[in-house]
Amino acid sequence: MSAIQIEMPKLVHDRAQKLARAQSMSLDRLMVVALVEKLSTVFPDNALEKRARRGNRNGFEKFMAGVPDIEPDEFDKLPKSFKTRK
Repeated sequence: MSAIQIEMPKLVHDRAQKLARAQSMSLDRLMVVALVEKLSTVFPDNALEKRARRGNRNGFEKFMAGVPDIEPDEFDKLPKSFKTRK
């Protein structure tokens, strides 16, 4: 690990501290998590791309065959206005 010192507006610092407390983590940890999340959007993980290329329809169908055919919990249902693709 390496250490850095940054300057930030007081409002940003206050909000970051509040969020860190709400997430039960240190401010340092919150800053690392936030930076990693941002970096992952800018620099996608090539390992995920490689893994996706290994997938195929047969493997997907085999996996889905093990999923029970039951109604989802109420909180997990799609809204009635949701339109499915045909």
